[in-house]
Amino acid sequence: MAKVINPLLSGSASGQFGGMMTFDKRGFVRKYVIPANPQSVAQMTVRNRLGDIQRELKLLGTTLRADVKLALGARWNSVIISELMANESAKWIADAVTYNAFGGSNKTAWASEDIATGNVNAVGLVFFLVAKSLYDVCLRIGGDGLITQPSETGSATTGSEWVA
Repeated sequence: MAKVINPLLSGSASGQFGGMMTFDKRGFVRKYVIPANPQSVAQMTVRNRLGDIQRELKLLGTTLRADVKLALGARWNSVIISELMANESAKWIADAVTYNAFGGSNKTAWASEDIATGNVNAVGLVFFLVAKSLYDVCLRIGGDGLITQPSETGSATTGSEWVA
């Protein structure tokens, strides 16, 4: 049952309305759909990637978080997620190939800088992917300089900027 405050569509509402619409706490309205959870391999891959991306983004330090929010807007984390997951995760796959070409010691260095606990993705991989995506997005919008470009040997630099 929807809870309506003021006249409908001019005030606010939350909950489900007549099995047709759903109002959320942010004021958005969407069509009501019965949730499906097939737990296919593809769906679990996407869920694990999304979870790992969010774990990395939660570790942004207060200074960098404020700078990123200023440069990318209030939904900055959605921008980073979209960057990595768009076009059937094309950027994720391409940057993962780059990461996998790193030497063993450099992968170990990225893993040691990664303080997030991932689901199934390699430790260090998601940190590199998220940092690279953040750098690429900021470069495109002219916010260059928030972090240095993540590179094979740049794990310590990126790690120190990430939590500062």
